[in-house]
Amino acid sequence: MDSDDAPALSADTLALLQSFLSEKQEAEERFAQLQEAADADFQNTKKIDMSYFQEDWQLSQFWYDDATSDFIADRAFANTQDGDHIAFISSPTAYVTFRNKYERSNAFVFEFDQRFDVFRDQFVHYDFNHPVEFARAQDMKHKFKFIVADPPFLNEDCLAQTMETVKFLAAEGAKVMIDTGAVMEDLA
Repeated sequence: MDSDDAPALSADTLALLQSFLSEKQEAEERFAQLQEAADADFQNTKKIDMSYFQEDWQLSQFWYDDATSDFIADRAFANTQDGDHIAFISSPTAYVTFRNKYERSNAFVFEFDQRFDVFRDQFVHYDFNHPVEFARAQDMKHKFKFIVADPPFLNEDCLAQTMETVKFLAAEGAKVMIDTGAVMEDLA
């Protein structure tokens, strides 16, 4: 095979690829700056929005639109009081919106994606395959008055394991909001 037979991208496709790679690099640089700011002084870090976080389809990440995030955050706020613990399980978009709209220190994001550790003590590294094995699990057991759960995969096992986490975290009388696809409605 000589070089004339080697596959090549058209000029338009090459330009799109270069644009994508450039945007990806810019996003990574912005995120690195965010991490540095969080390391230096987390309490005074400016509001963090989802533009710092690219969706990762390998992790089944699909961010909510603003209307959905606002709706979920508003429900969490309306159904809790100061001091109540709130969990956002596999729902970082709603957590970020809640954090930016409301001053509540007892809201936590349970998420597999380590990038969200920029939220320091409010971040809990969470793997639905190990529903009750996470840092501070025993301290958090039965403490949460409002729980948002968005199982990352649309299958029965993922939903069942996420619900095990919900039951573990839920305080007596807790309210739970399950956000999942219509195909899971009968199981949820």
